[in-house]
Amino acid sequence: MKKITIAIIAALGLYSCTEDFITKNPLGVTSSATYYTNPEQCQLALNAVYDPLGWFQFHDEYLWKIGDICTDDCERGGANTLSTYTTGDDWDKSGQLCVFEATDRSGVMSGIWDAGYIGIARANALLDGTSSESSAEYKVMRAEARFLRAWYYFQLTRVFGPVILSKSTVSVADAEKLGNRAEGDDAVGSKQVKEQYDFIIKELEAIKDDLPKTASAFGKVTNGAARAFLAKAYLYRADICGTKEDYENAYTTAKNLIDEGTYALEPHYQDLFDIYGESHEQSKEVIFSVQFLFGTKYGREESGTIQPVYVAPRYYVDPISGASQIEDGLGYGFAIPTQNLMDEFEAGDARATMIVAAPSKGAAVVSTIANLNLDTKAWAKPSNIKGGEGWYEIGATDWTTGYYNMKRTYLSTLLCNSGYNSQVAGKDNIVLRLADVMLIAAEAGVQSGKYSAEAVTLINNLRDRARKSARTIDYGADGSSAACYTYAPAAAPKDITSIDLDAVKHERRVEMYGEGERYWDLVRWGDYDKFRTQDLSGYKFKFNEQTLGRWPIPQSQIVLNTNGSLKQNPGY
Repeated sequence: MKKITIAIIAALGLYSCTEDFITKNPLGVTSSATYYTNPEQCQLALNAVYDPLGWFQFHDEYLWKIGDICTDDCERGGANTLSTYTTGDDWDKSGQLCVFEATDRSGVMSGIWDAGYIGIARANALLDGTSSESSAEYKVMRAEARFLRAWYYFQLTRVFGPVILSKSTVSVADAEKLGNRAEGDDAVGSKQVKEQYDFIIKELEAIKDDLPKTASAFGKVTNGAARAFLAKAYLYRADICGTKEDYENAYTTAKNLIDEGTYALEPHYQDLFDIYGESHEQSKEVIFSVQFLFGTKYGREESGTIQPVYVAPRYYVDPISGASQIEDGLGYGFAIPTQNLMDEFEAGDARATMIVAAPSKGAAVVSTIANLNLDTKAWAKPSNIKGGEGWYEIGATDWTTGYYNMKRTYLSTLLCNSGYNSQVAGKDNIVLRLADVMLIAAEAGVQSGKYSAEAVTLINNLRDRARKSARTIDYGADGSSAACYTYAPAAAPKDITSIDLDAVKHERRVEMYGEGERYWDLVRWGDYDKFRTQDLSGYKFKFNEQTLGRWPIPQSQIVLNTNGSLKQNPGY
């Protein structure tokens, strides 16, 4: 089947996100002592462990909010007027993420914390309940659960730094006493963070060979996903904890996976993101993705995603009046690329064509990345925009940059399941792909001081794919037909002949932009000076280096901790 069915029976649906966020065993008619002895029931429990990945509190919204809009890659976007650009709506009011004014009362932080620990609680319950099971079927299910638990901890560690590390189900009384500092730790929890990365890496090393090369359903955890994740975890531990030997570990793990040949780059960069709905979601480049289904709802314990509408163009040019107008049903225009990002692309780099542009913003849109034709049109529903169904020019206002990133959306909003203004789509969220692994290997190779030549080859492979992704688009003579496009190899970007860390950083930015990674990259590199200092409205803000890039632990969780061992991060 194409997607993992997120089937959660009543016995597994009663997880609270209050004080018992890491304590719940499966509840209901079936005893937890016998529930997991049935493989079919255990599979339902495992599906429940996957489930929070797709909640809007996790990968569907909150994590990529931080990863993109809090960086030099994206402005927040989405506003109706310049005066409400920073504070105008609920999309980021809870915490004021994009201006680094999140507090410990932020709904975004509470949502990430709850979703992560609900996933961990479900994994712990399954692992405790199957501890005596040794069949091959159970071995795979347990390995998947351990991978997912490590994934939740990785995301929580990126967001909060030191967190509670719970490796098994605990009682409510004990849970209320768990802290986020290792014995003899410093004020910023350095030892605790190291313990968390140690745990993640140890888990992945232990279970990677228990996972299949090819999963029973696309989107389930595989051996390749575990190894790609392991390479990433090694790189993060090296950067965050100063374990320099981990650069070698990251390089070796990533390079072995690359050389094995299980995964391959999508021939054309744009196709990987499936903006025309052409079924590229199961590309051989995709190593692990969060699965979404076309449906009627999104959010917690639902199966659809709101991302495609969130980031799709918000303004279109009325073909009669020539004015830009808001079309909420077609897109909200959040996470809009900055001119700073556009300036990073070398002339002719076709990876930039995943960004659509409003020609009304002036010559900068076209000239910044010369020799490219950025899409300037998108689909409109009948009777919504004057002139009827067809391709319409992207519009812009003073409070937009004129750019929209199409990686997370479709060029045609009709691909949302219920049509106009449904908000719900089934576009998968890619969280691990081969290009990312290649960049990890290149970066770790440079940092180790041993593999510069290999790093050059890896980077040139990505640049070669970019050259082969140059395309032209034909909307049809009457401007109303579906978009067609052809690919023709370009001369740029050229191969590099030498490499350093700055070259890898550049390549990572132009390859991975808009995929929710930029914030975490800047933090682990210590490149705090790259964060923006004001938004389009002129609102000034400053990244607080005292926070080390970590976000505030929810005050609601600190209050629940009865012995004061759950500590707030510095700077909040």
